[in-house]
Amino acid sequence: MADTQSEPSEVVVDAGVSDLQILYHNGQTSIPVFLTIQTSTGLHRGVHMSRLVHAASAKDGSGIEGWLKSICREVNRTQPGSWVTCRFEIPYSDQFIPVAIRTTEKGAVRYQFNAKGMTACPCSKKMIGIGHMQRAEITMVLDRKGSLDMMETIGKVEECFSAMPTEKMKRVEEARKILEAQENGRFAEDLVRECAKRFPNSLFIRARCFESIHAHDAVATWSKKAGWAPLL
Repeated sequence: MADTQSEPSEVVVDAGVSDLQILYHNGQTSIPVFLTIQTSTGLHRGVHMSRLVHAASAKDGSGIEGWLKSICREVNRTQPGSWVTCRFEIPYSDQFIPVAIRTTEKGAVRYQFNAKGMTACPCSKKMIGIGHMQRAEITMVLDRKGSLDMMETIGKVEECFSAMPTEKMKRVEEARKILEAQENGRFAEDLVRECAKRFPNSLFIRARCFESIHAHDAVATWSKKAGWAPLL
């Protein structure tokens, strides 16, 4: 049978599969994840994508990071130059925090966290005694050579907001939550600075406040080097 993918090509590209949904198993826990697996075509016309899908069944007992590296190792046996991105949601308190992880067989592990919180405007607080409030989001990217304590990291990112959102609250608890945010007013710029202070080795930070009194949103970004951007 003809191997069309192995036909020659002068242009080298990365190619693979995206949004491959699979269950990741870690002991007694299973969570649904979405994988993007790509590798270099080399001087060939295409990659063998069925091999990439098969590699997703690779087993490794050293956590999700080790599993992703084992996927790359399996792909690299026949198609060198692979990398993989995994995205999922991790439960934290009563929230679900989107996380993305990207790595290669031997390279560093890159993490992205998208934490949700609340802000109160310090400007209107100073003028009239009440800061208008909105939901907000922080996107933070960082590299690690080893694995990362994701729950601890999420907790530190959540500290950057004026207050954390909570799903189940009675009226008195809602009032306390509002007062908590009012006493800790922050701009989008402040969220980025607070995150950078807690994660001095981060690569990229972006804050977005979903404005309550404007039709537009407020955004602020910081990056270690020009050109850094979110994984997704």
